[in-house]
Amino acid sequence: MISEGTIDLVKRTTNIKDVVSVYVQLKKKGANFVGLCPFHNEKTPSFTVSEARQMFKCFGCGKRGDAIAFLIEHGQAASYIDAIRFLANKYGIPVEESKKEVVKPQPRLEKLGKKALHYFEQERRISNNTLLRFGITESTEFMPQLQQEIGVICFNYYRDGELVNIKFRGPKKSFMMARNAELVFYNLDAIKGQKECIITEGEIDCLTLHECGIYNSVSVPNGASVGKQRLEYLDNCYAYFTGKEKIILATDNDFPGNNLREELARRLGKERCWQVTYPDSCKDLNEVLVKYGKEAVKAVIDNARRWPVEGLMPMDVIFPEVLDYYENGYPKGDDTRIPGFDLLFAPGELTLVTGIPGSGKDEFVNYITTSLSRYHDWSWAYWGMEETPQITTTKLAEKFTGKCFNLSRRHPEHRMTRSEFEYAIGMIDKYYHFVDPNKTDITVDGILDKARELVERYGIRGMVISPWNCLEHKIPHGQTETLYVSEKLTQIISFLQKYGVHCLLLAHPRKVEKNKQTGKHNIPTLYDINGSANFFNKTHNGITVHRDFDTNQVDIYRQKIKNWWNGSIGYSSYIFDTNTRQYFPLDSAPEPQPILNGGGWKPYKD
Repeated sequence: MISEGTIDLVKRTTNIKDVVSVYVQLKKKGANFVGLCPFHNEKTPSFTVSEARQMFKCFGCGKRGDAIAFLIEHGQAASYIDAIRFLANKYGIPVEESKKEVVKPQPRLEKLGKKALHYFEQERRISNNTLLRFGITESTEFMPQLQQEIGVICFNYYRDGELVNIKFRGPKKSFMMARNAELVFYNLDAIKGQKECIITEGEIDCLTLHECGIYNSVSVPNGASVGKQRLEYLDNCYAYFTGKEKIILATDNDFPGNNLREELARRLGKERCWQVTYPDSCKDLNEVLVKYGKEAVKAVIDNARRWPVEGLMPMDVIFPEVLDYYENGYPKGDDTRIPGFDLLFAPGELTLVTGIPGSGKDEFVNYITTSLSRYHDWSWAYWGMEETPQITTTKLAEKFTGKCFNLSRRHPEHRMTRSEFEYAIGMIDKYYHFVDPNKTDITVDGILDKARELVERYGIRGMVISPWNCLEHKIPHGQTETLYVSEKLTQIISFLQKYGVHCLLLAHPRKVEKNKQTGKHNIPTLYDINGSANFFNKTHNGITVHRDFDTNQVDIYRQKIKNWWNGSIGYSSYIFDTNTRQYFPLDSAPEPQPILNGGGWKPYKD
């Protein structure tokens, strides 16, 4: 396995024009390049390459994707990993292998007995022919849920014909995956090279589709959950969904299944996802087969509906959510647990943070992001234009440990220990993805393209852009700055709502006057940000960080909260302790915060 560090470096280095131009004669046309499509016969060029987006698209045959997808489609690489190795060799990048050892399980070859066959054929309506096609076997395994060795059914997971994992399913809904094996989709080979595919929630639903003559389906390996969905198997199988034009999501019709469906659509792109509707009293495909037969299963797939069109909200789409509001209240965001800071952070919202230079905007934003990661499992993408990822890492480490990073402090206990340092690095490695502004497009379009990729690859929940003033703003000739800001903030918010991401956007105010009586700066507002009043009008939440440098008191002003159920207008005051580099409420003694979880750093992505 190639390490994620190598993969990230290869993707940051790759220029799609360099890759495509070896196989396609390209000509400049405006901001893009065009040529004859290598994937179908044409006389008029309809194949377009965008360097800004690092994407290709053929308007004739519909093929699209990044440089990796191009190499796979063109036949230069057999898989995602092959494409990474190809590009690493092209750009002279050393390939670092992952330190994590993936173990291939020993095959379980015992044929299904009478009891298992009876279960499949009589209770599930799955024929022996289908069971043989999928290579389902039996074995005796120790099942942790039952605390004993017992006979189990083995759902064998293959990729390119090779066994890579096994799910052991026992009585009383007990199951487990093979130890240390790679997590992939079930029946993965069935969708290789297909333009359309179906994703189910369980192996038996996948068998059901095959039984009904529908062969292009896969199943997630570990079902659905009520809380956050961890889609490691999607990361591992990323290439198999590159170029798919239609993806039908046939998860269970219950809360966990709907939760999984939403996250899959968010990661795969809702514009190519479809969803199914089951008959009354059925929650999955196998129940449809058992109760109504094969034709009913085919009808469920044939009648799948496209994901709702952006901007079109019929009542059958609106009603379930409105009913949930009525029964359970408005959907609240996540609490940072910062004392006195009355603001919840919800997906799909934009929070603007401002303050005069040196007030600690970045420090307080770090406090917010580490709290949301610590307590709610949020992962982040960071665009820092005024600070290197290395420096940001040291400051995030201070928030995770409650102690300072630097050696030059008054007392040794103010500085984090080596084990605390390693704990913090592990947390940052797990939850943060730093984007290099020197090697990526830092226009709003470029940032959102990269954020979309990070949603698909890593499932980020939040993004930090610091600051707005350092982005590359290409204001069209004749357009006012006010209109430009309005359009770009709308574009950002549309992305956040589509992908369920929260954005913390930092922006410097224009020069703030000093109070003539006190000699101190006045408190800036969102209207003081250079460019437009839209920084106040468009955002969901607005925060000003204001610091008194004589006392180190920091006041956090919540100047705007669009959704009242997520907080209140007001302010909270803290002391920024320069020894521990932590924020403390005015009435609290400055004591370091405890580490919640111990343990040394091990590379999370590997």
